[in-house]
Amino acid sequence: MRVAFVLIVVGLSSLLAACVVTGWNPDVSNGYKAIQAYQKSEVVGHTDVVQRKKDAFDCGVLNYNEGNLDGAAQYPGMTVQQVMERRVSIDNCMKSKGYIIRSPIDCTNKGRSTGFCN
Repeated sequence: MRVAFVLIVVGLSSLLAACVVTGWNPDVSNGYKAIQAYQKSEVVGHTDVVQRKKDAFDCGVLNYNEGNLDGAAQYPGMTVQQVMERRVSIDNCMKSKGYIIRSPIDCTNKGRSTGFCN
């Protein structure tokens, strides 16, 4: 009984040690969605969100996923290479429609909006 208790305590301690969280960064966990980093070059920060969503679907997005998009999703029957090619194809299509593409990380600086994303 005592050995089992010790094993449980050691196991739980190992799990807790594995869950140690490094510093939180407000610019990484800023709440912006992937789609918000797609901005029309002439109206950065004020991109028409309805048109942007339509353009994303026109460019090959299959699941909008509340703005997180599915560009890196591997659907049944797709190879990793096809996933990568699809991601590039979506980005190239959006660029051809006049979008600048950044990372959602660029939406904030030290936790404050940069004005780039909407």
